[in-house]
Amino acid sequence: MQINHTLIKRLALLIGPALAALTPLIIEIPEYPKASFMLGIVLWMAIWWLTECAPLAVTALIPLIAFPLTGIAPAKETAPRYMTSIMFLFVGGFLIAQAMERTGLHKRIALGILSKLHQSPLRILVGFAISTAFLSMWISNTATTMLMVTIGIAVISRLDKIFDDTQMRVLAPALLLVIAYSANVGGMGTPVGTVPNLVFLENMQTFAPDIAPSFLQWMFVGVPIVIIGICIVLFLLGRQVRGLPWSHEVANGLEKEIHSLGKMHRAELFVAWVLGLTAIAWMTRKGIQGDSFNIPGWSSFLPYQGVDDGTVAIIAAMTLFLVPILNKAPILGKDAIRHLPWDILILLGGGFALAMGMKNSNLSQWIGEQLQFLSIVPLPIMLLGIILAITFLTEITSNTATTQVMLPVLAAVAISSDYDITMVLLSATFAASCAFMLPVATPPNAIIFGTERIGMQTMIKTGIRLNLTMPFFILAVVLWLRPILLPA
Repeated sequence: MQINHTLIKRLALLIGPALAALTPLIIEIPEYPKASFMLGIVLWMAIWWLTECAPLAVTALIPLIAFPLTGIAPAKETAPRYMTSIMFLFVGGFLIAQAMERTGLHKRIALGILSKLHQSPLRILVGFAISTAFLSMWISNTATTMLMVTIGIAVISRLDKIFDDTQMRVLAPALLLVIAYSANVGGMGTPVGTVPNLVFLENMQTFAPDIAPSFLQWMFVGVPIVIIGICIVLFLLGRQVRGLPWSHEVANGLEKEIHSLGKMHRAELFVAWVLGLTAIAWMTRKGIQGDSFNIPGWSSFLPYQGVDDGTVAIIAAMTLFLVPILNKAPILGKDAIRHLPWDILILLGGGFALAMGMKNSNLSQWIGEQLQFLSIVPLPIMLLGIILAITFLTEITSNTATTQVMLPVLAAVAISSDYDITMVLLSATFAASCAFMLPVATPPNAIIFGTERIGMQTMIKTGIRLNLTMPFFILAVVLWLRPILLPA
């Protein structure tokens, strides 16, 4: 039976606002009068986001209209949620990424790693995996995948002339899957790696501002998950290419491409310094605290304690706009502002407004009260259930939309059930990056599927193994590292 997606979207357009209007009439919450209105708005936005019957950013604007009309929050309180300091962390990171792309630094990094790992099919997979994951930690996984697929297709074209069709039917899909999966996994490494990570940070600021993890604390948990994830990806795909014959002509091709880049010019070097210093500033801003030691961060020595990671990101971005490096002109110009992903920024803002509305209306508290029976479930089982549910839900919906809807609900459950809110939200956020099975799950999956060098069955067969494996490793790392590295 074929699903009529157009009909579903048309129905969703009507069902969403209808539910928002009917919910306060059907569900009465006397102790929290605004909660039923908020529940209707949540259902409306969830239906539109999950079906994508309207552009995601358009759905994200609903709180600006609905909150003032229902008394949940005035417009002047709702509007600032669309441009918080977390947004500027994203803006600054994206501008740095643009500078890397304009100067070609990202390509030099990728080819530099690949040039050291080209002696066998397995090693070249390792090279692509490390390059893609590292870049994806700092720039968007979509941009990373586009770059690495361009390099990967060039390598595959050379291999087509060397190996027969039977060998290439194994090697080409493996190489492309490594790129997509490494981009997805790499995004978990830093708070700026992927949009769901920023959704997590904003929800922590909303529901538990005193224990929101710093940039470095995130990396203490995120980087081990990236390393484990890359090892799992290489184990699954490396078995497929092990034993295939190899030719050094591939290495010659890579060396020619690296040679064509020439020496590292001033603009590349400048962007590399900006990226490196920004990363160091992010990681050392808050310092490290433990039971028996306290290493202060550099922000504690400032006269005023208002600096955050967004401030650091904007300082770095402004440097790229002001310092004349590229042909006596700054690396970034006014067109860089136009190229910012404004739709993603509005989408993020809508999710932040949603979280604020749930808290202001006490809907989050009411949901938590209804789900108090979950407090009898052991925490590891609870976390595993959340991770598996988010992993497979993300296969058919946007991971950003999934986290926007689910994290405020999970925060309410954690607070009411006296669970560790950091562990609950962190587990769900990491799971949102673990969509490996379907082309529609993430942009990296769609990009490699669009090369027409990989079949749907191949992607599903490999992806489902990762979908069923990664949740257990995420659970293990979160349970192991949370008590040691993040303040309770």
